[in-house]
Amino acid sequence: MTTPESAPDQPAQPMPPQPGASQPAGWGEPPRYGQYAPGYDPAASPAPAQPQSGTPQYGTPQYGTPQYGTPQGGPAAQYGQSQYGQHSPYSAQIPGYTPPADKPGIVPLRPLSLGELYDGAFGAVRHNPGVTLGLTAVIIVAAVVVGTLISIPLTTLFTDLFGGLFAEVGTDPAFEELGFTQDLLGVTYGSALGTGVLVALATPLAMGVMAISVSDSVIGRKISVSDAWGRIVKRAWFLIGFSLLSLLAVLLAYALAAGVVVLLFLVDPTLGVIGIFLALAALLVGAVWAFTRVVLVPPALAVEGGGFWETCRRAWKLTRGSFWRVLGIYLLTSLILAIIGQVVVVPVSLLMSLFMVMQSGAGLAVSYGITYLITGGMQVLFLGGVVALLYIDTRMRREGLDVQLQAAAAAAADK
Repeated sequence: MTTPESAPDQPAQPMPPQPGASQPAGWGEPPRYGQYAPGYDPAASPAPAQPQSGTPQYGTPQYGTPQYGTPQGGPAAQYGQSQYGQHSPYSAQIPGYTPPADKPGIVPLRPLSLGELYDGAFGAVRHNPGVTLGLTAVIIVAAVVVGTLISIPLTTLFTDLFGGLFAEVGTDPAFEELGFTQDLLGVTYGSALGTGVLVALATPLAMGVMAISVSDSVIGRKISVSDAWGRIVKRAWFLIGFSLLSLLAVLLAYALAAGVVVLLFLVDPTLGVIGIFLALAALLVGAVWAFTRVVLVPPALAVEGGGFWETCRRAWKLTRGSFWRVLGIYLLTSLILAIIGQVVVVPVSLLMSLFMVMQSGAGLAVSYGITYLITGGMQVLFLGGVVALLYIDTRMRREGLDVQLQAAAAAAADK
């Protein structure tokens, strides 16, 4: 009588039939792993016999590697690791293996959602307030103070200049009703050339500090103020140079558009009017496109250690394929900050109105400085954190940076 084969790891022996007894229930069923056939006593069995050749009987599993317990998910699924840093439960069964945490720092080490980007920006401030609040505030405040001191004499200069111009050519009452007075124009141009320029140069430095702090907070490491300052000083000229090059590119674009419009007016006034609208549309589209492609350059210059042009090229290529996502997140964040900024700046606007009635140019310059401080601080803290995390998120999506961050987080946890 042919008997069923046992499991490959514990072959069963032929069992003699008992006199006067029928076969046990379930005899024809193949034995499962770790079990024996019904009625079989493994303690009384002799040494295992070699499995017989031929086709297995009674539904016995085929010889070869058993498939029981193999994790599903295709060739990419491996023991102890799965997509985006999530770890399989099989890894917990490996002795001595401790899987790294999915979120060792302020964000999970995988491609991020919009909510995780915003939560991480707030988390970066809470994780390291000494750098994100302290050092960045020192940079912005210093720029505002120096810029305000420069803008006070510039305000007086431009106020006198516009006062003399209005005295010569006269002013339209409707023009004055719109608020275009010599005092307002003087303080606007004076503050823009003083405080505005200084804040524009200091903002990349502050956002670079934010990017350095965020890059360490992502892996759960807290950088000190002195270390952050030492790292940003080495990359300061890169960040300032990028800001100056961006300003130069904008001026050249406006000059080129203005030149084209003037030429069209010389040919035909109608063409000149059409050219104005076309130039404005081209400038708007070009500015949005160029800004989106270079928005990740400042955090890359602050965090990476490569050369200036090499880093700029890498950051430019990072937005390839992610253009609309990067643009949408940046515009949404800027819109949120603009709404909050309008609410916060209302008291400052009342203060500016008081100084305008008093005809105090110095007071107006100080008011503008406070406005720059509020808007610049909000831009650095929240928008800078979002852009830094967007840079890390884009690299995780395109370059697999999450794997390197997991290794860095494990190394930081061991220290």
